[in-house]
Amino acid sequence: MDHHIRELSYWKNVKSKMRLQPFVHAVESSAVPIAISDPFEPDEPLVFVNEAFLRLTGYDEDDVLGRNCRFLQGPDTRPEDRVAIRAALQERATTSVEILNYRKDGTPFWNELHIAPMLDDSGELLYFIATQVDVTDRVQRQNDLRVDLDAKTEALRDQAEQTHHMAREMTHRVRNSLALIQAMLRMQLSSLKDDTARNALIGALSRIGAIVEIQRIIEHVDLDTKLEVSEIIGSICAKLDHISRAHVAASSDRIEIGEALVTPIALIVSELVTNAQKHAYDSEDGGIIAVTARRESGGIRLSVRDDGRGVSPDFDPRQVSGFGMRMLLREIDHIGATLSVERLDKGTAFVVSIPPAALLQ
Repeated sequence: MDHHIRELSYWKNVKSKMRLQPFVHAVESSAVPIAISDPFEPDEPLVFVNEAFLRLTGYDEDDVLGRNCRFLQGPDTRPEDRVAIRAALQERATTSVEILNYRKDGTPFWNELHIAPMLDDSGELLYFIATQVDVTDRVQRQNDLRVDLDAKTEALRDQAEQTHHMAREMTHRVRNSLALIQAMLRMQLSSLKDDTARNALIGALSRIGAIVEIQRIIEHVDLDTKLEVSEIIGSICAKLDHISRAHVAASSDRIEIGEALVTPIALIVSELVTNAQKHAYDSEDGGIIAVTARRESGGIRLSVRDDGRGVSPDFDPRQVSGFGMRMLLREIDHIGATLSVERLDKGTAFVVSIPPAALLQ
């Protein structure tokens, strides 16, 4: 007990001597809670606190002088805040931390703590000074807003899931109906001899087939899930492979896209492959139509290449008046892509360059 009294007397004597320093008068009368610690004493004890600090924390001066200010910390004080304070003291740096502290009676409060080194005229460290502001009400309001926002976000997500489930059910029914129409058109195609009629029906079949595949892919995808380009072009090409004697082959880099890009890519591939089937070969000719998707400059280079008769030197896809080409160009323009035509020694390559921005959709 005598030792404790002597020690307390020592720290009170230190505080009295500090009052002789001019800046301490302003600190002592400040309405802002302020504490000063001595970095040269073991465990950096507090050597000065003002009345505002004592009112904020509920402690008496005898309770705090000579102690490290960690006594304000408690069971729910975040470890990362403790680490930040310790690091600032070790580095003799200024820092600000919102830390959960505890009053003498155990009441928690959020403390907006600012710590800064006090230097002499030559730049040498003298003390650390800390100011405290009780921001419990502000933090509580922020927490309440966060809880409310989380609840509303969860409700919106549940609603989106329900809508997505309903859309999947509708997609399934539409796909079944389209598949029936597709089967009927295939039967009709087998009996047609007129090339114009056959080409028109092949075009209709390919578009319906593309839509059926789009519906199938989307039906089995969860909300906000990315899709592989290889699955899309692979499915489309597999469905179109039997329509003519030319074999349709697909390959792709590993590229993920959002649901918004599925329909444009599927329709673009379908239209370009069908055009090659109709125009690059005679009805009895075979060949290979190669569909590839490669990463290029952050976007996608989508190519449909045939080894058929090729296009005329003056061919311009934007001058073609057919419905299929108009639809193709509309999809390309919609996603901000470009279409180029490469004339090969044997056949033609139609190249669609999809920009990186489209992949963010």
